[in-house]
Amino acid sequence: MQICSYIEFKTFIMKFPSLIDITDKAQNAFKRFPLTLVWAILGSFFCIFLLEDNSSLLFEKHADILLTLLLGVSWLIGIQFFLEQLKNPKKWMGLKLVVLVLLFFFYWHLPDLGKSDVDPTYFIRFFLYLVAGHLFVLFAPFAIQWDKTAYWNYLKSVEYAIIRSTFFSGVLYLGLVLALLAIDALFNIDIKGKRYGQLFVFCLGIVNTWIYLSDFPKEILGNRTITFNKALEVFVKYILIPLVLLYILILYAYGLKILMQWELPEGWVSYLVTALALLGFLVQVIINPVQKSIKSWVINHFYPWFYILLLPLILLLFVAIFRRIGDYGFTENRYFVLVIAFWILGMAIYLLLNQKKRLKVLPISLFILAILASFGFWGAFSISKNSQVREFQRVYKDVGAKDNMASFKEYEQLKSILSYLDDRKALSRLDAITGPDISIQGILKDTVNGTLKAYGWLDTQKILDSLGVTVSPKDLNYDSAYEDYYNYYGQGNTDQSLDITDYTFFTPLEIHASTPDSIPLGSYFMKYSSKPPVLTLHRTEDGKTFLELPLEPKLREFTKYGKNLHSIDPEKLVMEFKNDSTSAKIVFTDLGFYVKKDSIDISHSNIYLFLKQP
Repeated sequence: MQICSYIEFKTFIMKFPSLIDITDKAQNAFKRFPLTLVWAILGSFFCIFLLEDNSSLLFEKHADILLTLLLGVSWLIGIQFFLEQLKNPKKWMGLKLVVLVLLFFFYWHLPDLGKSDVDPTYFIRFFLYLVAGHLFVLFAPFAIQWDKTAYWNYLKSVEYAIIRSTFFSGVLYLGLVLALLAIDALFNIDIKGKRYGQLFVFCLGIVNTWIYLSDFPKEILGNRTITFNKALEVFVKYILIPLVLLYILILYAYGLKILMQWELPEGWVSYLVTALALLGFLVQVIINPVQKSIKSWVINHFYPWFYILLLPLILLLFVAIFRRIGDYGFTENRYFVLVIAFWILGMAIYLLLNQKKRLKVLPISLFILAILASFGFWGAFSISKNSQVREFQRVYKDVGAKDNMASFKEYEQLKSILSYLDDRKALSRLDAITGPDISIQGILKDTVNGTLKAYGWLDTQKILDSLGVTVSPKDLNYDSAYEDYYNYYGQGNTDQSLDITDYTFFTPLEIHASTPDSIPLGSYFMKYSSKPPVLTLHRTEDGKTFLELPLEPKLREFTKYGKNLHSIDPEKLVMEFKNDSTSAKIVFTDLGFYVKKDSIDISHSNIYLFLKQP
């Protein structure tokens, strides 16, 4: 894609269009893209309305609508470009309706995105469709027909439209913001902060989109004049290609290092190879129509040497990603990296061997992969979940063969898989592995008020405790922190009957690192001090302490029962305190703490507090 030369950019800034030109271009853009602009305008005003209520909760409540509105813009632009290149566009206008129906189905399949435990696959799927929509814009006019020069000019128009719309809408926004600030400062008129956010939405959603669409020539396939100016040549020859060479040198040096040390490559090298390939493909797109005619040795020989040098690095990419998959199985990220690796390999071979080099193959192939990866048994979500279930089964079987003594690595991997499957609402997939007596789902169903959910996340350590999995102290990779960790969960203490007749006040409490400084309890309030762990009760009226509840002695007593306290007698989890006027009782229902040389740190605890007031 072409970068504007200094002269073009100066002309672009200095020669602003007249009001008549602006009006005519705006009208023509609306006549050409009525559905897209109506979509953008309605979506922008909807966002402005949400900002008017000044509540982030409204965005969470309507996140499904906002994602659908955002997704629709690129798809509606793309379908219009596609239709304009057909011989009889009006005959195929129903394709716009198809796009709208698909957008509705996308909205319909979304759950309540305001919840904290939403399955992340919905957001990943949105990202895939958003990327696919932008890729669609890059090839839509050439999906059926092809012309190398016209395609190059089309990409140049896309870039020019992005720069122009961003510049003008940005200047407008900054100008309006400065105007509001001036009114606020000079006339003492209070301008609410949300007005700036609403202005941003207006400029980005309406002004930016309208200017962007007004800059596209309608006769896309007929534009066959190449303008490859000196500025672009300098940019490619002295910036982009040197960057490509730098990446190649770094990766070849790293490849030599792993050969000399005979070790497998690190996972992060996948991202560097991917960045190199994408940068090289960008250079190929820019120089493609003039590569043989321009007088530049570097540009003339970019093909085929870049692709020849890239092939060994693609092998490095495959080794790195297969190493991660072999060790830990598929996740969505690893799935996408592997798909991109195969795509890079395919495109490198295509561009190396094919003389015609129809560059639309790049966005079209990536578009197809993005769509296919979003659903089906072959998709990222199905393959990743199945892979993680198999990994859990493999590691769990290996640990079982060692009397449920896991290495630190195995223990952490089991915890990671549990969290992964819980995020995707797929813990029940492990029922067949853990058995019907102590299945994952069974634990969750037997837990009152979700006590396995600690502060919004699944307490994976409790699940592994219930399955009898512990970390071997002989493991070389064992984290010493686990040697001092003690934990208990009582599954809601459903087997206990708690007598409250002698007390006038009862409340459940959570104690952890982020416990508030003051917890209101009717006409009293409680404070928690972590070093040493102690609870203190205070009168609200004067703030004076009238009862102190030290926890450390009891916690040290618990340590004699072992690190897994789930078999402890529930009666031993009760603490009682009295003074001249008040009595209190604490019942631990959930507990995790670290014992150090001179201190005890509570990582999390749920308690029942009973209080008899004077």
